Amino acid sequence: MIHRFMLASAVSAVALCQAACGKNPRTANLSSITDPDYTGTKHYFGWGEYLSGFMGNETKYDVTHTHDLFTSGLGGDYEGRKLTSREFDQDDIQREWNSIRDNFKPEDMYVQYSSGHGYNDGLAVGVRYDEMRDYAMSLNAHETIVFTMACYSGNLVDSFNARKREWENHRAEGRTLFVMASSESDDTSSTGPGRDPDEPNGPDGSAGSAFGHALWKALIGYADRKGNGMTGNADGKISLQEIINFTVRKTQQVGGHTPVYTGSYDPALVIAKVPDAAELEALLGSSEEGRRELAALRADGFL
Repeated sequence: MIHRFMLASAVSAVALCQAACGKNPRTANLSSITDPDYTGTKHYFGWGEYLSGFMGNETKYDVTHTHDLFTSGLGGDYEGRKLTSREFDQDDIQREWNSIRDNFKPEDMYVQYSSGHGYNDGLAVGVRYDEMRDYAMSLNAHETIVFTMACYSGNLVDSFNARKREWENHRAEGRTLFVMASSESDDTSSTGPGRDPDEPNGPDGSAGSAFGHALWKALIGYADRKGNGMTGNADGKISLQEIINFTVRKTQQVGGHTPVYTGSYDPALVIAKVPDAAELEALLGSSEEGRRELAALRADGFL
């Protein structure tokens, strides 16, 4: 049964995420948006609304999955900060935003991922979509990529489109803005599958929300796979277009809603490095469910 993120008549769980590879030796040779001479700073900030039960686990793990990837060599060694596992409000978020912006430079990169209930115009924690848009644009970052998981989260896409003249030439200027929302502005977004072998022994909800689950699976390598219904190119790099293709399809399969997106970007932009066989063994091999997943991957020719 699919559970929708609903609160009163209009509820949303929201996630913003900008992603990029870094200058870590493991990722520097990927023809990504940075190279060994990159001198900027890469910032990750995530928050997951403090909720009870499995939905609380979904918001927590939505943030944890992206935080752990982007602050590792696989995703670019970002400087990470997050608000999870406790109550917080708009003032807490604003303090983190201000701290990041105080020393932000034009060559810097920004990742934001948030998850929790909300409404047509913003989040239950008190942040409006327009405020999220205005903050992201105020940074004037070299790369700004936004993934949003929310009921009616297409309204965030609409908010960015309302200021399209300010960013529509980003790609021509060597910059990036990409915004992806989990569902259209008049559609809800769903909870996820509960558990997943890529999160061994995790509690109910540790697989994340439907969109968060799809994005997480894309970022840890599934988006790059080729064959057996997969549309990646199997080159060991996870591009923005591969993430789009996989996340849209997987969200439809798990949650029954369709992500929408906008921006000015290069679809070939490399987001992360695909984990190798040893990394997948370490990730999946500690549980019986994970070992079954490994066996299936081998049988399908992915390992």
